[in-house]
Amino acid sequence: MTHSRKNRQLFIACIDIIILVASVYMSLWLRDLQIPSTDEFLLHFTYFIPLIIAWIICLYTAGFYSLEIYQTGYRILSQLSIIAVICTLFGFAFFYLNLNARVLPKTILVIYGFVAAAIIALWRWAYTGVALKFFANTDIAFIGVNDAVIELLGRMGNFSYLSYRVMFLYTDKSHDYQINDIPVINDPASFADEITKHKIQVVVIGSTEDIPKIKQDVLFELLRNSVRFINLPDFYEIFMRKISLDAVNEQWFLTRVDLQSKQIYRLFKQIIDTVTAIVFLLITLPFWPLIILLIKLDSPGPAFFKQERTGYLGRSFTVIKFRTMRTTDNAYTPTEQNDARITRIGNFLRKTRIDEIPQFLNIIKADMSFIGPRPERPALIQKLEGEVPFYRQRLLVKPGLSGWDQVSGEYHSPSREDTYKKLQNDLYYIKNMSFFLDASIFFKTLITIVKMHGM
Repeated sequence: MTHSRKNRQLFIACIDIIILVASVYMSLWLRDLQIPSTDEFLLHFTYFIPLIIAWIICLYTAGFYSLEIYQTGYRILSQLSIIAVICTLFGFAFFYLNLNARVLPKTILVIYGFVAAAIIALWRWAYTGVALKFFANTDIAFIGVNDAVIELLGRMGNFSYLSYRVMFLYTDKSHDYQINDIPVINDPASFADEITKHKIQVVVIGSTEDIPKIKQDVLFELLRNSVRFINLPDFYEIFMRKISLDAVNEQWFLTRVDLQSKQIYRLFKQIIDTVTAIVFLLITLPFWPLIILLIKLDSPGPAFFKQERTGYLGRSFTVIKFRTMRTTDNAYTPTEQNDARITRIGNFLRKTRIDEIPQFLNIIKADMSFIGPRPERPALIQKLEGEVPFYRQRLLVKPGLSGWDQVSGEYHSPSREDTYKKLQNDLYYIKNMSFFLDASIFFKTLITIVKMHGM
């Protein structure tokens, strides 16, 4: 199922690239009202490559490759219009800053924005119609019922291309389950008949305790008939894009989390982190005096906030930020939503993430990364370790300025319940850490900054 998802995303991206390349040709045609020569097209295409890359990045950031999001109606038009404007402005900046460019396409850039947006909109409408008809309803069944299964069943209606239609649940327990009006069968003898009757394609094993009641020869016969069996942790991870703490154990971590295979990427990531942090630090350093002045004018106290945090493999380090809270009557307990301690300028710094700029120093010192779980205080980690299973495993990678949990779209407080949810996202990142996941988090963070959704 993971490969199917990635293949579908790759297919969509390839069609987008073909459209973006063809739009260069069509823009030349529309400008001159005649078929452009091969030389003219190739000349312009060479200079349009950065613009095409910008389009792909914007499409990716806006969620056009997220299979959980509908791409229909006015939503797609509004988003593509914004992307077209952003990329057109980028195109103007690129061409006019590139003094050695052999072309200065003013009209073509505008035409290109309209053409690319229109064709991508038509293609996405067509694909959505096909996907919702042929891919949306994969009929599945569950063996066993637990909290993770119940959570999944409650989320089934929130997805588009990854939606599954649950035909029935099987459990040998005699509890009267009423879950979204989904039938529950308790008779192991009728299990195979129900699979055949409903043409089930995938069976999710939510509880291995229920399997012994079903004869092995029945299960293997279903396997021969192309019914796919998948365990609950894998299905939960694919569907929810986080790890179910209720469905995993120590053995799962030891066999599924492979940091050895990521050593080369982690070294590459460290180099990119250090170089990028130095560049960003030099760019932002001229603005530090103004930020410091505004902080001090808004409230008395130091301009910087320093606090001990726990990093990679439990090592302590001192995190540094621009101060955003009042120092008077402040016990420095974890921040909450609408926290009264946050100053006026501090609120702006938080929403724009400007308060985290000094952490470039932490990245240069290799205490942190740009992407990773949020660093927490040692006392809080010690407390949560006793309350939340596998909490310390989030220290297997360096903490980051932003992370999979921070771009999840949901604020998580330091409470046990929210920490549980946050850890599900952090463990998903640790297990799936890659260049593409980091890139996804990076661009989603940029969107969060632009929308000023920081806290």
